[in-house]
Amino acid sequence: MPEVLRSFAGGYVGHGLGTGGDLPAAEKEVLLVAGKAKKTTTGKAEKPVVMSGAVPEWSSTTAISKLLGKTVRRIQQLTQEGVLETEVPPGGGARKYRTCETVQRYIAHVEQKAQETGENSRAAELNLKKLQAEVDLKESQGQLHRLKTAIAEGKYISADQATEELAEFLATFKKFALNIPPRMAGTMSSYADAVTVRAMEKTMRKELEALLAAFSDGAVAEQAEDGEP
Repeated sequence: MPEVLRSFAGGYVGHGLGTGGDLPAAEKEVLLVAGKAKKTTTGKAEKPVVMSGAVPEWSSTTAISKLLGKTVRRIQQLTQEGVLETEVPPGGGARKYRTCETVQRYIAHVEQKAQETGENSRAAELNLKKLQAEVDLKESQGQLHRLKTAIAEGKYISADQATEELAEFLATFKKFALNIPPRMAGTMSSYADAVTVRAMEKTMRKELEALLAAFSDGAVAEQAEDGEP
């Protein structure tokens, strides 16, 4: 017998009705269909059971647990939490669940939980980003404080002073570099005639001046970019 239908039968037995007891006609039909529909052929896979007939209006805790695939204890918890509800059937007796209404209430409960989980995930992600931003801000503040302290202790110099010292360095370097061609000419005079030596000295000086000019232009352009707002 399929699990859902077996649960219905078990529910009635649990409430003091034997399998031979008087059951409503609709439930007898459901159980009869379940008993006849499941047939197994040797060497062949089982065919799915096709149920017909009306679903019982009222179900026991055991029947609902089988129907929803949950333990009896879980069904009782959901009932205590107000997710599921029991009622006294019109004929009296123990409290039971309205079958269709109970299934619908459980589906609504699962959908709500899924929505809440998604919202909680988004909230957690936002909180994580906020925390990371706060950490970054504190690190930046710490770096700024250390920089101010270093400046106050004289570990850094002003931009004007740095520019002045750089200009002095470039002037000294240019003077040294432009002194290379004539010194090389004196060395090469022993290996080439005077015309060739002068031509080589002139070429070397021209190349050095071009390189120094390009270096100076690059330094000025970089300084201008650093000074932009």
